[in-house]
Amino acid sequence: LKFSFKKYIIFIIVAGLLIFFHFLKILSPIESYISYWLNPVSKNLYSLSSNLRSTYNEQTNKQILTDKIKQLEDQSNKLIIENVKLKILEEENQILRQNLKFFTKNQYNYKIANIISRGESADLAKGNQTIIINKGSADGLSPGFPVISPNIYGLENQGLIIGKVIATKNNSAEICLLNNQNCKLAGSILGQTKTSGIIHGELELTIKMEFISQIEKINKDDIVITSGLEQNIPQGLVIGKIAKVVQDNNELWQNATIEPLINFDDLTIVSVLTGNKN
Repeated sequence: LKFSFKKYIIFIIVAGLLIFFHFLKILSPIESYISYWLNPVSKNLYSLSSNLRSTYNEQTNKQILTDKIKQLEDQSNKLIIENVKLKILEEENQILRQNLKFFTKNQYNYKIANIISRGESADLAKGNQTIIINKGSADGLSPGFPVISPNIYGLENQGLIIGKVIATKNNSAEICLLNNQNCKLAGSILGQTKTSGIIHGELELTIKMEFISQIEKINKDDIVITSGLEQNIPQGLVIGKIAKVVQDNNELWQNATIEPLINFDDLTIVSVLTGNKN
């Protein structure tokens, strides 16, 4: 213990002398010499610490930037999803408003349905295009009922027929579209009730009107409507407009190609007419 105390006293005395000599600048040559040799080491140590600090800050900034980008991407994706939902709601509201215009003018009972699937690819290849909706016999649907789109035509708010029910299950129904070769309707020219013919699809590509009398005058862009000669299908539902007239003087009948006024592939919601209101 005495030895340790002596060492402590000696250390204090030496430290005091060094401080004293430092202020008297007696140690300046030695300090300069030591500083000369230590400067490169100090420089390297400072450079190393600076690089380490810079690398740490860079990694930290990168992580912060990555987290910020991820946050912005998540916010962007959320906004995109919300925007899509709003657009879907807007489209559905527009569809319901258009349906309301038609059904306010016409006294029909109806069911609004969503398309839940389309026909098998094998049927599509044969030109038998169909859709499946989420309403069926439990909702009062029966084969032969007309199916209309949410779109309306003209100032009179006429409905656009897209096909008819061909089969029903309890909670679903199969609809043949007008471009289905097995989907047949009785049609006439708007304003010419005597000009009638049979409407059917052709290879899923076009709609044809056949068995039109040669004595009837039909023109390109004439509007074709349902004639009302079929059970359950009222008169005046718009089918499309005449795109081409095929007339052969040697034939008993003339034919026409009809251009639909809507794209069947764009349909998501339809309405099924289930009869007139009493």
